[in-house]
Amino acid sequence: MLHGVDIRIVLGCALLGAIVAGTLALAAGTDYRARSFVIRVPPDFSGERGLALARGDEVLARALALAGEDEREAGWLRERSTAELTSRQDLSFTVEAPERDQSAALATAYAKAYREEIPPRPGLNTTGRGARDAQRTLGPVGWTLLGGAAGLWLGMAIAIVRQGRRGPQPPRRTEHARTA
Repeated sequence: MLHGVDIRIVLGCALLGAIVAGTLALAAGTDYRARSFVIRVPPDFSGERGLALARGDEVLARALALAGEDEREAGWLRERSTAELTSRQDLSFTVEAPERDQSAALATAYAKAYREEIPPRPGLNTTGRGARDAQRTLGPVGWTLLGGAAGLWLGMAIAIVRQGRRGPQPPRRTEHARTA
């Protein structure tokens, strides 16, 4: 025991957290994530209405066609992407895919497909900004470390609570104290 905390509980939770997180991440594999934007969106194409349009089959299918992924269906892209409003009411499109180039191409195509749905407005130049590159997601190693850290925190909490339930322990007498 280290300062009254059972180190076995702490290490056990850390190990369990690392194993569980690493196994789940390993099963999922490593993907790449790319983000694109459509900016200066007219008010009637932002907000909930804009998000509904962005997640619709027509826009998703068009994005797949623009990216050259004709064999895929809209549901495939829906599962691997998000459309979100930014703080300035622009739209952000994020796509995760197994390959770096595929992820960037899909994110860019997604923004283009959405942009094509917005009719031109005088005085409002709605534009898209494609994905420049894709970044690797956290992956199995990162998730293992994160799971280990979460397990360490949880183990410390359990050990501290467990120690508190047992109450304060009287100090141990050492050999030197007994002979004195």
